[in-house]
Amino acid sequence: MLKKRKRNVILFIFIFCLITGIVLYGGQWMVKTAEDAMLHDVEQNLKNSTTQQIALLTIWHSSLTNQVQSFIHSDILRLFAKELSLSTDIAHHLLHVLKPETGSEKFEIKTKSPEEEVRLNKFMARIPGLQQMLNDFVEKNSIISGQVLTPDLQPYLFAGEKSKAFDKIIDDVSSVFKTKTNLVLPIRRFNRELVVDIAFPIFAPKYIDPHGEHVVGVFLATYSVQKIVSAVDQTDKDGFFTGAVLEQTDNNLQLIDSYALGCRRELGAEWEVKDETIKFGIRREPTRYEKFIDAYTLAVKVPNLPWYVLQAMRINLAQANYLRFRENVYIGCGLAISLVLIMLIALWWWLVGRRERALAEQMRKLYLIANEQKQILDGVNRVLSAGVVLNDLFGVLYYVNQKYAEMAQIPADKMYGMKYNQLPYPLAKSLVTHTLAISEKPELANFTEILPLGGESRHYLTACSPFTDENNCLVGMVSVYSDITELILAQEKAQRMVKQTVAVFVRAIEAIDPYLCGQSGSMAQLAGILAHELKHDDEETLATLDIAASLSQIGMIQLPSQLLLKTGALTAEEREQMHKHVEYARSVLEGVDFGLPVLETITQMYERLDGSGYPKKLKGDEICFNARILAVANTFCAVMRPRSYRTALSCKDALNLLETDPPKYDLAITKALRDYLATPKGQEFLQSLIAGTVGLESKTSSSTDKTK
Repeated sequence: MLKKRKRNVILFIFIFCLITGIVLYGGQWMVKTAEDAMLHDVEQNLKNSTTQQIALLTIWHSSLTNQVQSFIHSDILRLFAKELSLSTDIAHHLLHVLKPETGSEKFEIKTKSPEEEVRLNKFMARIPGLQQMLNDFVEKNSIISGQVLTPDLQPYLFAGEKSKAFDKIIDDVSSVFKTKTNLVLPIRRFNRELVVDIAFPIFAPKYIDPHGEHVVGVFLATYSVQKIVSAVDQTDKDGFFTGAVLEQTDNNLQLIDSYALGCRRELGAEWEVKDETIKFGIRREPTRYEKFIDAYTLAVKVPNLPWYVLQAMRINLAQANYLRFRENVYIGCGLAISLVLIMLIALWWWLVGRRERALAEQMRKLYLIANEQKQILDGVNRVLSAGVVLNDLFGVLYYVNQKYAEMAQIPADKMYGMKYNQLPYPLAKSLVTHTLAISEKPELANFTEILPLGGESRHYLTACSPFTDENNCLVGMVSVYSDITELILAQEKAQRMVKQTVAVFVRAIEAIDPYLCGQSGSMAQLAGILAHELKHDDEETLATLDIAASLSQIGMIQLPSQLLLKTGALTAEEREQMHKHVEYARSVLEGVDFGLPVLETITQMYERLDGSGYPKKLKGDEICFNARILAVANTFCAVMRPRSYRTALSCKDALNLLETDPPKYDLAITKALRDYLATPKGQEFLQSLIAGTVGLESKTSSSTDKTK
C-alpha cells in the first residue's frame, strides 16, 4: 500500500511538473513573441527614419552634382582644359604667369618660338573669361571655393575662400584620373563649419574624344555641409545621438558631430559594415559628452557618398513596454502554477480513498502485460541474427543480446555493467570509434568494418543510433552489428567475373585486328590519368572509363577483316560501313547491366564537339564527359601507333591534331593531356606507348589518311 501511494505521489508530482512546464513554456513563448515584436517595431522605425534622412542627403547631393555638371560640361572649359593638357610647356608657363610665387626656374620654357608666344597669348586671352565664368558659378551656387586643376594637379582657375587644406587633400584627388568618377573627400572643419571637398573629372569635348573617357582636368569644389549634417544630427539632453552621419575613410567608420570642434567620434569594432549596411543590433554608441551608451542601432549607406545615416534608440526606452509586459506575464505564470498546485492537492485527496484498489488492480495488469512483452522481446533477441549492444558515452554496457555475446565470446549475463576495455580488442575499438562519432554528431550513422573474431575476419554493417533520456539529452548509443560477409564475398566474385569477361572481349577484339593489340589497355590507362588530372577521379568515373575503354572496339568484330586491314583511303561506302561498328557494339552490350554508364560512353566516344563525329552527329554538351575523355585518349593512342594505312605520328603532330580550330575535342581535356606529357611520369607513359608500337611499324604499308 505504501509503495502504491508513493507511485501516486510521483504521478501527481509528474503532472504538476508537466503543467508547470507548459505554463512556463507558454509564458516564455509570450515573452519571446513580445520581444520579437518589440525588436521588429524598433527596427522598422529606425529603417523608416533612415530612409527619410537618406532621401534628404540624396536630393542634396544630386542637386550639387547637377549644378557642377552644368559648369564642367561647358565646351569652352573642356576645350581649354584639353588644349592645356596637350601642351606641357605652355601649361607650365601659364601657371608661372598666374602664380609667379611658384618660381620661374621650375616652369620656365627653355625655347620660346614665335609660334609658342602666339599660343601662350591666346591661352592668356581666354583666362579672364573662364575666371569670370567660375566666379559667377561659385557665387550663384553658394560654393565656398572652386578650383580647376591641370593633370599635374596645379590650379589655374580659383574662386571663393582660400583654405590651407589644399596640400593635404591634393594627393587623394589624383585618383579621379584613374576612376573617372566623382570623388568625395572626408568632411573637415573650415571657418568653424563642416565642409566637404568633391572632385569632379573634366572630360575632353566629344567632338575631340567621341568616347568621352579622356580626363583632361579636375574641378575641385568645397561645399558647406553644416546645415545638411545638422539636419541629420539629432541628440537628446544627454548628448546621445538618435540620428547622425557616419563617414567611412580608409576602412574606418567615424561619427560626424556637427557641433564638436574635432567633428569626429570614434566607433568600436562592433560597428561592422556588411553589404553597405550596419545591421540592426545592440552596440555601444559614443555620446557628445565623451560617454558611451548601449543602444539599438541601424545604419545604411547613402548612394554615391562615403556616408552612412545612423538611427539609434536607447535600450531602456525601446524595452520599457516590453519589460512591463514581461513582468506581468511572469506574475501571471506564478499565479497559474499556484492554482494548479492547489487543484492537484485537492484532487489527490479525493482520489486516494476511492481509486486505491482500482489503481492497484490496474497496476497489476500492467505489470503482467509488461512482463509478457519483456518475455517476447527476450525471445526475439535470442534468435536475432544481428548483434545488439547498448552502451553509455563512457563505454559501459547496459544491454547486449545473445548474438553480440557470441561475438564477444562472453556470457550475456556477465556483460551488464562491463566496460569496453574488458571486451576483445576489435569489439572494444569498434565501440569506442562509434561512440566518439555519435558524440560529435548525434544522428543515425552506418559503418562498414572488418572484425577479426573467432579466428576469422568477418565483414559487418553496423547501424548506430543515439540513445537519449526524457530530456532528449544524449546519454548513450545503440549499435546493431549485421554480418554481411557473404554479401561482400558475392560482390567480389561478381566483380572478378566482370573483369574476366571484359578481358575475354579484349582478347577477342585484338585477335580480329593485330593493330589494335594493346590499344584498349593504353587508352584505359591514359583515360584514368586524364580523369585524375581533371579532378574527376571518383570511383564510378574511373570504373566507367576502364570498362568502356576495354570494350570500345568490340563492334570491330563484326566488320569484314579486309575492311579493317585495307591499305589506302576508304571509299564513302566503306567509311559508312566502318562507322557501323558503334551500332554493332550497342547491339552486343545493351543487354549487359554494368551498373555504370558504360554503353553511353562507348556509343558517344566517336562524336565530336563540332558535330563531325558519328553515329548521331552530337555536338558540345550533348556528349557526356566520360565520352569526351575517351575521345581524346583513343585518338591520341591511335595516331601514336601505326596502322595498315599509315605510319605513327609524332607526339607533337598528335597533339596538334587534337587541338584543331574549331575544336573537335574538349580543350580542357587536351590541355590536361599536354600538361601531363610535360611531366616525368607523362614522358614515361609516352615512352611505353612508343615502345609498344615497334612491333607494329613493319606492318605499315601506306600513309594514306583513313577515318577512325
